[in-house]
Amino acid sequence: MPAAMHLFGARVVAGGRLLGPGYVTVAGDRILDVGEGGPPELDGAELVDLAGRWLLPGYVDLHVHGGGGGSFIGADRNGHLAATRFHAEHGTTSLLATTVASSRQHLAETVASLRETMRGPSQGARIVGLNLEGPYISQECRGAQDPAGIRDPDPAELAELLDAADGAIRVMTVAPELPGAVALIAQACEAGVVASIGHAAATYEDALSAVAGGATLVTHMFNGMHPLHHRVPGMVGAGLNSPELTCEVVADGMHVHPAVVSLLISAKGIDRVVLVTDAINAAGLADGDYVLHEGETITVHGGRATVKGTETLAGSTLSMEVALKNAVAFAGVSVVEASQLASSNAARMLGRSDIGTIATGALADLVVLDGDLDVRATMVGGVWVQDTLH
Repeated sequence: MPAAMHLFGARVVAGGRLLGPGYVTVAGDRILDVGEGGPPELDGAELVDLAGRWLLPGYVDLHVHGGGGGSFIGADRNGHLAATRFHAEHGTTSLLATTVASSRQHLAETVASLRETMRGPSQGARIVGLNLEGPYISQECRGAQDPAGIRDPDPAELAELLDAADGAIRVMTVAPELPGAVALIAQACEAGVVASIGHAAATYEDALSAVAGGATLVTHMFNGMHPLHHRVPGMVGAGLNSPELTCEVVADGMHVHPAVVSLLISAKGIDRVVLVTDAINAAGLADGDYVLHEGETITVHGGRATVKGTETLAGSTLSMEVALKNAVAFAGVSVVEASQLASSNAARMLGRSDIGTIATGALADLVVLDGDLDVRATMVGGVWVQDTLH
């Protein structure tokens, strides 16, 4: 057995409850033990006193395009790894590398490249799969996505992408109103992909048809869709009213008003909301102009990313560290509940019981927070990838 490490004296969030003080014992890349009080004696174990800090499951981000100058919207492995390093610094231990609508060739090359990156050694957060945010989305509700890369559902292309990804595609966004959308959703679900509805001008009935076809997720709720109207409920109404649907939310205070984040959590319940960043390559960088993908320029001002010369939001500069803090501030949830929004709900969507949780046998993916909920250390698979404790 590898040498063990006892993390003790912490406020441990495990199994939906607070152990305080509690301990977590790590051996190799796994959690060996977790409990309340002090750690059991174990010869040769390293002792790490967390001195009352929070110890949470590492964050799981289902929807992230890049960060720290690196991007998943392309075939550059160095860019992929730059993004994983950045997000690990902010508590994310598992993520879905998320693409955008682009040409058939570019998307296929990106998917194949990301799959190769997944096979190599990680330098930060673990890429646990791919998220295709398009290309089968609405022109009307495309947001910052390139109109030239948007097209109607194509079962043959999806089959090619699934093959190129070799099982790595875990989430895919589809606009339910497009011709062939419901059949494509069924195809994706059959392949083990979580079908998400979004970037859509769908009616309420369109959205319900997608749910009946197997859709279980809403892509960044409220964004990329028409607002709720009391006579035209649309996508928002379906998202709020369908227990089958879990809703992503970008809790940066820019994509969605803080009061609406609170309203969403109240309406859906803690179990059916997932915090995501929708972060782009400019996350963590200074204000200025950046190239997002295939030549499109975005401007970041005060942390707000928009398509240059417009007010159209172009992803975010959010980290999961800030998203969790904002969930607590915006919605008044507890740290235990915020941890669920940032970790275990996303892991459940992926069908993963070994991430997003502190439990015996799970991967040793952990984040240490101080009293202000700022990240002090991040562990991925038993290895510290970010550590400001010492």
